[in-house]
Amino acid sequence: MLLQGPLAWALIVWRCSLVFNSVDKSVSVLIHLLPGLVFFTIRWWNPETFAAMRPEGASKRVSWPYVEDKSYLFTWLFWVPLAAYTLWQVLYFLIVNVLRRQRLLRDPEVMTSYRELSKKARKANNVWWRLSGLLGDQNRMFMYIAFQAIFTVATMALTVPIFLSYRLHVVFQILKVSASVWNGGSFLLEVMPRQVILKEKKKTEMQPLQSDQLDQSPIATETTMEADDSTEMENTMKADDSAEMEKTMQTENFIQT
Repeated sequence: MLLQGPLAWALIVWRCSLVFNSVDKSVSVLIHLLPGLVFFTIRWWNPETFAAMRPEGASKRVSWPYVEDKSYLFTWLFWVPLAAYTLWQVLYFLIVNVLRRQRLLRDPEVMTSYRELSKKARKANNVWWRLSGLLGDQNRMFMYIAFQAIFTVATMALTVPIFLSYRLHVVFQILKVSASVWNGGSFLLEVMPRQVILKEKKKTEMQPLQSDQLDQSPIATETTMEADDSTEMENTMKADDSAEMEKTMQTENFIQT
């Protein structure tokens, strides 16, 4: 039930955007969206289970015969997936933040789930970033783990009523797709124009600096040329003076002899 729990709700909570000209965003949406759609199809539209849910003589859809026991259902739809997810999170934390800690400290460009999510939250300055800083910046990692645990338990608890209700399941699928499309449209109409404006602003700010450098370069060239000419003239004058002095001394020596 992870498919209809944390994986599916991440589309809405973390604002995954369906942007077709971005491979990263499209792949992220498909990873979170398609498994839930496949499960929905198997749950409600598989021919074998569909026949079991609509027996002959029944006027409306009924539930599976072997899911009438709610305690059995809750065990396999909540407790077992929660235990598997908790084990995965603990192993992930030990490998990434303990065994590979020095590697991550040496290379800040390596992206982990915490780094990626905290980067987005800090950039947006949203409610998640403010809540994670309630205990100070040094405790953001532990706040992230606590919020992740609450998010996991809450979303996995919702999988049981969604599994039992066809209408809730349909509404949830529509909600996931609508949120992804809405976020993608907001990205294209709001975020991308702001990015283009910032790029153009940076270009316009760089152009005066480049023009000033171009204006200063001829002056510097002329100054260099003048300095070279003056140096050359001084050297020529010194050479002429030394040659004239040698001639004068040779003449005096000749007269004396």
